[in-house]
Amino acid sequence: MKDSGKRVQSKRKIILDAAVQVFSTKGYHNTRMEEIATVAGIGKGTIYEYFDSKLQLFQAMMESSLQIYYNRIDMPKLETLTLEERLSVLFESHITFCRENKDLTRIVFWDTEIWDEDLKDWTYNLRNEKEEKLTGIIQDSIERGEIRNVDAKLLTLLIIGSLGSLWVPITLDDWDISPADMAAQLTDIIMKGIRK
Repeated sequence: MKDSGKRVQSKRKIILDAAVQVFSTKGYHNTRMEEIATVAGIGKGTIYEYFDSKLQLFQAMMESSLQIYYNRIDMPKLETLTLEERLSVLFESHITFCRENKDLTRIVFWDTEIWDEDLKDWTYNLRNEKEEKLTGIIQDSIERGEIRNVDAKLLTLLIIGSLGSLWVPITLDDWDISPADMAAQLTDIIMKGIRK
């Protein structure tokens, strides 16, 4: 029984990986299930054993992709770090994810026009959860005297906006910069500002 469960998970993962490749290059509307099956090395009918439709496959791929992304940047060890160290880890993890998963990044941040309401709600709730966590971390840093008293929500939006703006130059323009160097510069700008 355990082996068949592993095979199901393995086949499902193969299909999801193939979906990422095809959706990211052709977009949702121009992708055909046959193309995903070909990339996955399976018959088209096998996809329908796991997913009822192209939309359901896309949604499952999106959920899987976003979970991979958030797991990458939400490491438990962050609890013991200062805000400056946490920001550096957050930026470096995001940049590294974008560089190592360009196809996924393109889909997660770009191809959102065909998301249905359930996927939009799920993504919105996940984003809100992460925003609230970051706002809490910033608020704790203020209370500990680590940073000056700023609007924690506004700083959260500034950081998230910075993260969101990085994927284009990294993924689409192949901006070749060290994730550690870029993370250090971004963290320095946020922590120290731009005043001379």
